[in-house]
Amino acid sequence: MQNQKQFVNPAFAAIYDGITANMPSITFWGIIVTYLVTAALNVHFIPLPLYISIPAALAIQFGRFAVVFMDFLNPTGTRSPWPGIVATLATVTALAELAFSLAGMDQKGNEFWALFLFGGMVIAFGYILEINFIRKGAEAFGMTTKTRAPGAATGNQVSSTQTHQTGHQVPNQALEVPTITFSTNGHSKH
Repeated sequence: MQNQKQFVNPAFAAIYDGITANMPSITFWGIIVTYLVTAALNVHFIPLPLYISIPAALAIQFGRFAVVFMDFLNPTGTRSPWPGIVATLATVTALAELAFSLAGMDQKGNEFWALFLFGGMVIAFGYILEINFIRKGAEAFGMTTKTRAPGAATGNQVSSTQTHQTGHQVPNQALEVPTITFSTNGHSKH
């Protein structure tokens, strides 16, 4: 069993193990489904012929997928800031596109808001799944952020021949971050 919890009822332990074991694949396929729904919303509401809108909508969503998941193909173990940025920009663009397309179809009042909120929730939940999957996936792979503090380890290994050639080696140091705890009286303690 994977869980570290002490369940009184073993049925909950089995459910917990099943959920945690299957959640990464469920989330991944959920993201793919939200990409497809976003593409379908684009195809349905954008005023272009189908032979242009279908491949264009699929290309946009594939580009989003490729950029968002590119860090998992990165052999260096570092994270790029681009997946989160691209996911955010694609979400904002999809929401704006949906709003303009609905307005262009003369959807007004309650009809506009019903369609916009419905489509917007699918797009927004897809974005939330994406961002969380990126973060948790990077943690699972042990990836670090690309930006490093001065003096922090770079991950580059120096061979013994390079050490002899340069005459010295920079030691790998970790930076200590002070822990801040908050008390109930509102004052912080270091």
